[in-house]
Amino acid sequence: FQEPFWLQGEGELAFAWSSQEMDEGRQKNDWTTSVPGMNEVDGHSNVLCMWVCGEAAQQVDNLQENDILKGASLLLRKFTGDPEISTPNRITRHAWLKDPLCMGTWSYPSLHSKHEDYFELMKPLPSEDNPRLLLAGEHTHPTYWSFMHGARLSGIEQAEKIIKFVEQKQLLQYNL
Repeated sequence: FQEPFWLQGEGELAFAWSSQEMDEGRQKNDWTTSVPGMNEVDGHSNVLCMWVCGEAAQQVDNLQENDILKGASLLLRKFTGDPEISTPNRITRHAWLKDPLCMGTWSYPSLHSKHEDYFELMKPLPSEDNPRLLLAGEHTHPTYWSFMHGARLSGIEQAEKIIKFVEQKQLLQYNL
């Protein structure tokens, strides 16, 4: 925005959609109902960050920037009740779904996930004594899921299991 319409440090907007609005939005192919909110970017008092979730993200990746700016403006006017909010003057975006290094996703536990599920993902297969398949990545860490830190920590933990296995195997060979 040229000038923010919010007070510095107060740019946090959570959009509360009804299930009816979300259903209607999906039926009409309206990507804006897949935006859970916008938040002020730290250190940039005139910038709001907007995430588009679910299948609508693919639709937005294919839109022109002007169409996204218009949709963002409509959201802001709807949820603030202020019809005078200007259209943002610029957009910076990344087409996550088209990025071959991430393909648009990171993990997020479902409502049915249990803390124990992460430990299950970290178990070597077929067994601790014979690790042939070990999963690592942000999706496997019980505390830092969806973060680079979780990917790093889980990778280190799995690497330590491989090192332990190799060392035990070498020890057995030398003892024979």
